[in-house]
Amino acid sequence: YKRQPDIVLHQNIKGLVKTQKICERRNIPLIATINSNITCPTGAHVTNETKYGVPCLNCSLLKCVSCHIWNKREKGYTKTKRVLSIFESFAKYALRNLRIKTLNKVDKIVCVSPSLRERLASAGVDKSKIEVIIQPVDKTFFNDPEVRHFEEKVALFAGAISWIKGAHLAAEAISKLNDIKLVYVGGAGDRMRKIIRSFLKERAIFVGRIPYERMPEYYYSAHVTLFPSIWFDPHGRVWTESCACGTPVVAFKGRGGASDYLKHEETALLSDYDVNEYAEQIKRLFEDEALYRKIIRNAREYAKKNLLADVVAKKYEKVFEEVLNEQ
Repeated sequence: YKRQPDIVLHQNIKGLVKTQKICERRNIPLIATINSNITCPTGAHVTNETKYGVPCLNCSLLKCVSCHIWNKREKGYTKTKRVLSIFESFAKYALRNLRIKTLNKVDKIVCVSPSLRERLASAGVDKSKIEVIIQPVDKTFFNDPEVRHFEEKVALFAGAISWIKGAHLAAEAISKLNDIKLVYVGGAGDRMRKIIRSFLKERAIFVGRIPYERMPEYYYSAHVTLFPSIWFDPHGRVWTESCACGTPVVAFKGRGGASDYLKHEETALLSDYDVNEYAEQIKRLFEDEALYRKIIRNAREYAKKNLLADVVAKKYEKVFEEVLNEQ
């Protein structure tokens, strides 16, 4: 550039090491945004030992190698691929540590949730440098498209239809509730489809992948949105979009995502990692009209106050000003 920038904002982690070196050499203040689990070489902070996943928060080289070899997510790997994954795990662990070291050299870090801030800090990132700013929602989600795809009340699961997103737990929970159908919007592999069908039979509706601009149609068509993520979700787009549309969310507690921001019985319903309790929370929204209307109202209000782009932009402006004033 002919004119040196006053400040650099680096989005997420890819290329950060190189960007940091350039900014340091040119004496340009640098802000890094983090919206993924860079502190875990597999990006999840859970292992697949149970259907709910088992938290794995303190990463080490030995754990990293173990995850790559034994984690059930790699069940389809050949023996040769498992052996090769050992060498991959060494490289990923080294990259993890390099990124953490680099983050400690930037001027400010913006991450997308309180849980992600805690994981960064526990991995050795200077917590005093970390600000939490939620991700915004496109304003189109606040506008009813006036399209309804279902006559009956249905539950919605949107996004990657995978184990890590809890697609199987959503199916198992709905299977405990009579007559309710579960609509899946997103891509699903044959194995996961088979698991879901084993619980729901014809009560599972697979829409497939759709253009992003059509997502509001399905949020407004659903009675509730299920967000049963198993991994330590850094943020989660689905729950924010659902709140903007006024569709109540049912989520699990304690692993980031929705539970970082939403309050039980105020802006959502939250459950411990127990599929029976999760089913009961879903059931409440189909039976308790007063509670249902309360959560719709509160969730929409929360979205308007916190998730609009201009609201989020002002928080970034404040961070920019603080960094520049410190120079």
